[in-house]
Amino acid sequence: MAKSEFASNRYYSIAAKAGGRVLEVADFSLENGGTIQLWDNASAESQQWKILDAGSGYYKILCRHSEKAIDITVGGSQDGAWVHQWDFLGADNQLWTIEPTDDGCCKIKSKIGGKCLDVVGMNAVNGAKVQIWQDVDGDNQKWVITAVSPRGAKAAEAVREAGEKVGETAVKAAKAVRAAGKKAAAKAPAVKKAAKAVEEKAVAKAPAAKKAVKNAAAKTSAAAKVVEEKAVAAAERATVAIEAAEKKAVAEAPAVKAAAKEAGTKAVHAAKNAEEKAAQAVKSVKKSKK
Repeated sequence: MAKSEFASNRYYSIAAKAGGRVLEVADFSLENGGTIQLWDNASAESQQWKILDAGSGYYKILCRHSEKAIDITVGGSQDGAWVHQWDFLGADNQLWTIEPTDDGCCKIKSKIGGKCLDVVGMNAVNGAKVQIWQDVDGDNQKWVITAVSPRGAKAAEAVREAGEKVGETAVKAAKAVRAAGKKAAAKAPAVKKAAKAVEEKAVAKAPAAKKAVKNAAAKTSAAAKVVEEKAVAAAERATVAIEAAEKKAVAEAPAVKAAAKEAGTKAVHAAKNAEEKAAQAVKSVKKSKK
């Protein structure tokens, strides 16, 4: 791919041959050190890159979203050094060659050591990190660079504007929350004062309530004492009546016994007389038959 094919006023998507996901700055970061990873192409500005001639056959690759360059961490040249975004300083770890391959892709190689931009672990899923590695001609080291169409640019702009609106809404919501917090804080002393007044009123009423309870308890105790005294008096009267009845029964017992004895004697005499009369009657009947 010749240098002339990268227009300075155009943006490009850089897609991994394996899986087709594109390079992006994670989480729309604007900070130095923002992670560069693979993700589904959503036409977001964080997934669009300007490829600019830096001289001597090298390019600097700048993210549209943050205007920061693809950069090898800590200026590393060893296999496995990750890439992230950083302010462009013109350092060798921010300069790249772009070499066409026979299958229509290209390899992006660092000026330091000529190592390839490489998908970590040949893992092409969303969130896969990107590193440099020696050229092994793997699909995870091959990229498809495509100019973003004006329509795609408009879509990216729409995404950016939507993000700004979301941000504005979030700011307004935060201000509303802060205002509500201040209002609540302003009301807090009045609420505290009212609570204290209620507490003081309750404390003031406590002795009267205690006295009323004490009086009620005293009245209840007096009533209970009266009931107890009446019950004792009734029990005493019942005891006296029972004792009198017992004495009367004991005193009348001999008379009752004597009367019973007399009645028995009379009954015996009457029975004897009746027997004698019956015997005489039998004798008279026998005589008359003769």
